[in-house]
Amino acid sequence: MDWLNSVPITLLTKDLDGLWTRQQAISSNLTNWETPGYKSKEVSFEEELQKSLSSQQKRSERARAIENTQPQITVSQALSQRMDGNNVDVIQQNTELTRTQFNYMYSMRELSDYFSRLRYVITEGRS
Repeated sequence: MDWLNSVPITLLTKDLDGLWTRQQAISSNLTNWETPGYKSKEVSFEEELQKSLSSQQKRSERARAIENTQPQITVSQALSQRMDGNNVDVIQQNTELTRTQFNYMYSMRELSDYFSRLRYVITEGRS
């Protein structure tokens, strides 16, 4: 078995990529919250991943589906409450940024725990 190219590792690394993309989009939105006419960006990743995985049955197909999934960045068409046409909601963006940071930390912790368990097995419990 290839321990470094397993479904859990592939899923966690792709998750980190998607979260990184979302952090970049949110940072761009917060940077441009005063730019007239700016439309906020949204990142869809979890939905894309779920669509990719829903039809895959074999383990090798799942890993390939995960690797081929890309975050989708879209421009929000939400109506603006402001006169200048900018539709960035700073409170909502800060909330999303916090949620994304927590998800990123959680995924990093899961990746670290996976390698700790793997090291434990390789060393047969000896540190």
